[in-house]
Amino acid sequence: MPPRDQTPVGSGAVISPMENLGPSVDIALLADSVQAVGGKLFVLGGGWDTLFVPSFPARHPSLGIGLRIRVPTSSMSEGMTIDVDLQDADGNSLLPKPLRHPVRLNRDRQPEDATDVGIVRAFTLNNLQFREPGFYSFVISLDDEPRSRLRFRVTERPRRS
Repeated sequence: MPPRDQTPVGSGAVISPMENLGPSVDIALLADSVQAVGGKLFVLGGGWDTLFVPSFPARHPSLGIGLRIRVPTSSMSEGMTIDVDLQDADGNSLLPKPLRHPVRLNRDRQPEDATDVGIVRAFTLNNLQFREPGFYSFVISLDDEPRSRLRFRVTERPRRS
């Protein structure tokens, strides 16, 4: 058994939690609605990967993104930035500019033995337009480095006979 301050990984290698692996995205999900309150995500209609619309072009009234970011205390500075960008299957940005959210990080407020800090955030996008069916994704970047991609499909709702 590895010492308490080390974690075994796939091939038997051991990674110390003190190693600076940088910030990561623990949780990223699409939902009908998401709120981040008191360190928790409150999710309504979450975890989907297909958006059904009546016809194209389509306007979707509201879409939520819930995130939990993990930041190692060894890489904490005064702050970081979370960006969310909507892209089509070819990687073209569909938003006028990515959603940008600065986050203040305060190492002094963490317990002395903390190895990392969890940060929850929710984003809401209203009246998104999709010109055609296809595959899309939200790219989540931390300090301008892409760290996660939420893939989804937009398709016409099947007609009932």
